[in-house]
Amino acid sequence: MTSMKVDFESLPILLQKARESIVLSARQTLSAYDLTEQQWRVIRTVYLNGELNAQTLASQSAILGPSLSRILNRLQEDGFLLRKTSPGDQRELIISLSAKGKRLHQKVLPKVQANYDKLSGNISANKMSQVVGLLDDIIAIEQ
Repeated sequence: MTSMKVDFESLPILLQKARESIVLSARQTLSAYDLTEQQWRVIRTVYLNGELNAQTLASQSAILGPSLSRILNRLQEDGFLLRKTSPGDQRELIISLSAKGKRLHQKVLPKVQANYDKLSGNISANKMSQVVGLLDDIIAIEQ
């Protein structure tokens, strides 16, 4: 097996190209529901966690605070999210999905999953597992 040298400058570009390749079909699916990819990540993360604070949501959905604030405002205005202050700390915001948000998640998830299944069908399960493991290793370096 030949070793390919990847320099510091090309790795981020390769990762970005891979990301764009993966999310392209998801974006098309989400646009049918007037959702951006970031809005979907928020809905998905909140759905999986039940409720969580804004800091945890930002971290788990990989969205920076200022962008998250705008996304939360929009999703709340559209009736998909509920926000309340934490009983233990009035400065902490607790976010959950409304019934409308849960219905939207249930409607969109099968279509997003179908996109992922199509991608996974083009890459062996072993290679997909390797990619995920390697990305987890890279993420762990900074944490």
